[in-house]
Amino acid sequence: MRSVNSARERIISINNHLNILKKKTHKLLIKAEHDSALIGISSHENDYRLSWAINKHLGTNLIKAENLIVYNEKFDIDQEFSLFVFEDEDSLLKYYLISNKCDNGYFIPELSNIDYFLQIYGEMNNDYTSILLDKLKHIYIITAAFVIDSSTLKSRKRLIH
Repeated sequence: MRSVNSARERIISINNHLNILKKKTHKLLIKAEHDSALIGISSHENDYRLSWAINKHLGTNLIKAENLIVYNEKFDIDQEFSLFVFEDEDSLLKYYLISNKCDNGYFIPELSNIDYFLQIYGEMNNDYTSILLDKLKHIYIITAAFVIDSSTLKSRKRLIH
């Protein structure tokens, strides 16, 4: 009987040690509220003046990139849209200022009243988008600025990914 009790005690003791040695893994899942934002901008200024004003007021460094070429299946033509790009290495955000108008059409045809789009990629929350929008609205050459829900656009596949 003593050997049985002794064996049980050893098994319990071993199990207790194993429980102490087991690693417990906890996963912390943090998801940003948005991984992109699309802001429509109305301004009668040229693209380079608008990018300069945005850089000055937002502290960005939008730089002219090669024009964005989009094939328009409906009219069987290539369309070229002005494009300015800034990659913020600190916040890991990418900014794209895209002209909505070119000689032969619109980047997002269903929003032909918009002059430019500011497309931002990266993890950001609603507060960041609101602050950014407020700063844009205070730029004197911007007539209007507002957030656009890109999931409702027919032409959303044209957006930069």
